Amino acid sequence: MGVLTISRELGSSGDVIGKKVAEELNWSLLDNERFAAAANSYGYVRAEIERVDERSPSLIDRFFRDRQLVYLDIMRAIVYECALKDNYVILGRGGHALLRGILGVFRCRVVAPDDIRQKRLIQNEGISPAMAEEFLHHNDRERMSYTRYFFDSEWGDPGGFDLVLNTGLFDEDEVVRMLAKIMRREEFSKESPAASTDLQNLCFAQKIKAGLMTDDRIDASGISVECSTYGRLSLHGRVNSEDEKELAESISRSFPDVESVESDLVVMPPIEGWYPV
Repeated sequence: MGVLTISRELGSSGDVIGKKVAEELNWSLLDNERFAAAANSYGYVRAEIERVDERSPSLIDRFFRDRQLVYLDIMRAIVYECALKDNYVILGRGGHALLRGILGVFRCRVVAPDDIRQKRLIQNEGISPAMAEEFLHHNDRERMSYTRYFFDSEWGDPGGFDLVLNTGLFDEDEVVRMLAKIMRREEFSKESPAASTDLQNLCFAQKIKAGLMTDDRIDASGISVECSTYGRLSLHGRVNSEDEKELAESISRSFPDVESVESDLVVMPPIEGWYPV
């Protein structure tokens, strides 16, 4: 039982390690392919994911509701859903931040020296040294900005992890053995994320928020959905009209297992010519 989150630098072999650990433990893996399939169930298509996946929002996206905000709410919903199933390896997706404080979750970061990362890119992608260097710097900048903007934290801050592993010192198989051994420890068999009331409530509320965000009839970017007791929702924030307020409340009540919805939504019509950044 348990959940392993892996944050990784490009060229650190973190993706390969995550896959191997999942195979070693016979656990499920939330990687790019599985995430794309799960996001599709929310109506988020592969092309849109590739546009915004783990990238900082552009100025245009900040002006116009959203590809990034919709993506973020879908991502949170999927990460929470996977964690509730237990026995999962979650690659990236801010898993270490989203699941902070949840018992049974082990948060690992995989890094490597820049020269080794560059050599791996040259070998694996067949690109020039100069292109590999620029690619690494660009990717690092994007993920740093993405983490700061969406999670209000510094990308790679070791304080956000239980373990940081350098694949410049350890090969892939050594890292896989270490992580598999950690996840087999007795405390993880006793501390199941699926038993966490906090995670159950987070997952329940986030599924409704993602549903609101993907409904074209409403601008849900100003709505906050909370659940302190499973089945009971609280809606806070702003909407653009009375119709949107009623629709948001109606959509929320339509989800399975929703017992009650308390709404403090405030109607605030948008000011012409002004967009929140």
